[in-house]
Amino acid sequence: MTQSTGAFWTATEQGQPLDAPDWLAALSQAALAEAAFNIPAARARLQACNPPGPWQAVRELLAIRVELREGHQPALHALKPRLAALLQSATDEPTLARAWHTAGVVHTRLNEFERAEHALLEALRRIEPSPARLWILDSMGQCFQGQGAWSEARRVLQGVASLKQAGGDIMGTAISVGNLALLELGLGRNPQAEAALVDVLQKLGPKLPPLSRLRLETLLLQSRLDTPRAPAQAEALERALGQAGESGHHLKAFACLALARARPDMARHWLELAERDFTAPADLALVRYWRLRLLPRAADDAAQVAETRSLIRRAGPSSEAELLTHLLFAERSSGTSVMNQHLDEAFEFAQRANNPLWVERVDRLYERLDPRGFSHRVLERFAGRSLEELQKTTLEDATSVFADLVGFTLRSQELSPEEVMETVRSLFELAVPLFVRFRVRPLQHQGDGLLAVCQGADHARRGLAFARAFVARTLRVTRVREALGDKWGLTVRAGVASGPTVLGVLGSHYKMEFQAIGRTVNLASRLQGQAEPGQVTASLDCAKAAGLDLGGLAPEQAGLKGFSQPESFVRLRVTVQE
Repeated sequence: MTQSTGAFWTATEQGQPLDAPDWLAALSQAALAEAAFNIPAARARLQACNPPGPWQAVRELLAIRVELREGHQPALHALKPRLAALLQSATDEPTLARAWHTAGVVHTRLNEFERAEHALLEALRRIEPSPARLWILDSMGQCFQGQGAWSEARRVLQGVASLKQAGGDIMGTAISVGNLALLELGLGRNPQAEAALVDVLQKLGPKLPPLSRLRLETLLLQSRLDTPRAPAQAEALERALGQAGESGHHLKAFACLALARARPDMARHWLELAERDFTAPADLALVRYWRLRLLPRAADDAAQVAETRSLIRRAGPSSEAELLTHLLFAERSSGTSVMNQHLDEAFEFAQRANNPLWVERVDRLYERLDPRGFSHRVLERFAGRSLEELQKTTLEDATSVFADLVGFTLRSQELSPEEVMETVRSLFELAVPLFVRFRVRPLQHQGDGLLAVCQGADHARRGLAFARAFVARTLRVTRVREALGDKWGLTVRAGVASGPTVLGVLGSHYKMEFQAIGRTVNLASRLQGQAEPGQVTASLDCAKAAGLDLGGLAPEQAGLKGFSQPESFVRLRVTVQE
């Protein structure tokens, strides 16, 4: 059974159809159609076959994948209980591994990124040597992107695309490069997106299925908007659109949206075509947003604005159109207070959606429209206090966290300066969402290490939780790097201490920075040196204040540099499951 399903999955993932018996041929054809975005054909093949008992799990997983191809939030939520039942009932490892992968994709699409990470790591643990391994890693790259780990996402997607191309997986390479381009476009790195897309189209373009090529040509036009190369690329996209078959596919609709942006004089025509091909409320709301943005006087038409808002409400709680509409109204606001209101609403919406890429988009616009106000908001976001409060020197109980990258000195001798900087950047990007979640304020980035402080009520629990979550994230990233064959992981160790801390501004008008100083900060630094890779060491006072159950822990004492008496602390081992 296991060998048979494993052979089935490997064959279909390599694009090889199976022809006997009839039910297996139908399953094979359904799998190939799903991979090629041919949803009607995949559904028809699945409906036509009734495989024997053990193979029902394979059929159910393919049916879930077909729904996932077109699924939007309501449909995605409906898939979760089906996946849970499948994970309980499936008995063969190849199907289980792919079911875990699909669960990770669903969680990622729903912005449930920690659940996605755990599901994808479980898929990696179970998967046999097969093409699916690279698809799992591709999904992990998208999960990292969703968490704001831009550098790590880029590293994974570039690595996966290279491995797929080396293995002759033409369509897989195109999909991974497209995912990489989406990341770069979302970060405003259009030249980097353009370079990746041009390279893959030159190498593989003529060999790609029409819809796969259409996706890449659409992204290439997006990367060239507002450049002299846009008109020629719009013509290339029109040709690809004409070769992509009948209407009714969402990739054709996205191509029409890109053409509407590239050709304002024909925007109404292309938006009407996009509206024809979209079916999901979230996508239709996106068309309405672009009507407001591109068509003259549309934003001044109260009826159109009301209709757009109605569509957005029906699109669900995480519609990109709602975010973009807030940003549009912010750009077109006549006064600072109204502009800031729209920007604040956009930021809160992006936060509720748990989408760091949207937060980044809001921040870029906020910084452009109101640089001074943006600086104040960022400080309040991490510190929970106004700039005026932060400028005061205070003595208060707080929790300090020191963390550093294991093996950084040796790594920096072997890697190029650019690779070293990218490693450090990746490390700090992993921490940013955790700063926000646990209300921890980053104070210093010191080479490969960071100092952060947690203030206010319950600071010991939140500071310690931040340290553990940060270490766990780096352990999960290290697993992914190992799966890609990288020599260097990203494991850190951390020290945490709670107690009286002096907080305030140090420096002059040449350079000013918020700092934490005193015995507690020094203790956290020294305790970090006591930790093993992937471990958190916490002062005994911090552990008690955080409410840790000390029954299963063995407090230790150590003489630390700068301290006259031995200090008591506990070691907390961290796992990837945390």
